[in-house]
Amino acid sequence: MVKYLKNPVILSSLILAFLFYSGLAKIREQKPFLSLAKESEITGLRGFISSNPVKSSFLGSAYKVTFTAEKAFTKDGAFSASGNVCLYFPQEIVEAYYPGKIYTSIPEMEGGAFLVENGSRLFLELERVSKAGGAFFLVKRGKVLGWKGGSLLQGFYKFRALSRLQFKRLMYAWGKAGGLLLALLSGSREYTEKSVADGFRDSGLSHILALSGMHLGLFGSIAGFFGKKARGRNLGDALQLAAILFFVWFAGISPSLFRAFLAALILYLNSLFRMNRPDGLSLLSLCFLLHSVIFPSHIMEAAFMLSYTSLAGIIIFGKIFRKVYPVFLPYRIRLAISDSSSAQLATAPVSLSIFGKIMPQGIIAGLLVSPLVFLFLYLGLFGVIICLFLPFLSGPISAIMNGLYLVISRLVLFFRFK
Repeated sequence: MVKYLKNPVILSSLILAFLFYSGLAKIREQKPFLSLAKESEITGLRGFISSNPVKSSFLGSAYKVTFTAEKAFTKDGAFSASGNVCLYFPQEIVEAYYPGKIYTSIPEMEGGAFLVENGSRLFLELERVSKAGGAFFLVKRGKVLGWKGGSLLQGFYKFRALSRLQFKRLMYAWGKAGGLLLALLSGSREYTEKSVADGFRDSGLSHILALSGMHLGLFGSIAGFFGKKARGRNLGDALQLAAILFFVWFAGISPSLFRAFLAALILYLNSLFRMNRPDGLSLLSLCFLLHSVIFPSHIMEAAFMLSYTSLAGIIIFGKIFRKVYPVFLPYRIRLAISDSSSAQLATAPVSLSIFGKIMPQGIIAGLLVSPLVFLFLYLGLFGVIICLFLPFLSGPISAIMNGLYLVISRLVLFFRFK
């Protein structure tokens, strides 16, 4: 441990973490909302969506969205505005185009229904809703103004939104298995069975549903393999980074996914310039420092804390646990149990403070479920590619995916302890 403290990157990250989580240093919100209009009097906003919509139970079944304001409106007129504000969209608006989502009434929207996706430029009429913990803006209706940026950037945002919608339609056709695959590949959980989603959380497997290094590794390893076969190491590394960039672009930024992206980018640059590969804890510490600067709002999110503490635990305690578990166990099994135990130990304080409990059964549950989920991801990805060229094979592929899903869901529910 002493050698780690002599490393300036590791020491800096420890000091920064202490300042953040002790409360000695306050985190400033990025792009705070500013306007000449009083927030309590605002009845409308003009601007664009700057995050993926996330379903929340806080206001019924509304979707939480970060909205970057350009103009604020009150009964007295229009005022200049800037910065980010948290809005809640009724599910009827967000899911207007989603497959299988039918509502008898949808709020009136000028210009028709619109895609609530990152980059959508909108004028929104708002209602101020008071709840325990504060007051929040709920969207009543809206008007489509196009997409963020110039013509090229608008095309990218629109293409991404339509691609995510089309992917939802394909996954909906695959039933329950499609709902899980949708969550794993895009972060959208609208079609994931609630009992199974809760089961992942209560069995200590919530990290599997969180977009992270496992998902980036899947895309990157496939692209890197074909690149190295074709032209060698440099092309393989470049294709691997390109696949990772595509996945982050498609899925959107989340704390655990951005941490994995930073690590992949650093390792790519390290390989490109033929530098010595950094040790695991130094790499993780550098990612922590960069992540805290780029997205300081992530620091207090559960996914951020669990992502970094679990990896730190594996790096620091992994070797110790591998010596503790019996040597007669096959090496890969001993490695998997050791890593899972290390992660559970390191994340225990975070789990207790956020969820009020720890889930030690996750050590065994992860050993059984993780390989199946990885296989599920591989089969699902290749299944999507096959269906794009041979749509008539969607039925057989769906049957195979649902069979594997049944095994995964049964295991997850078996280890679920409330």
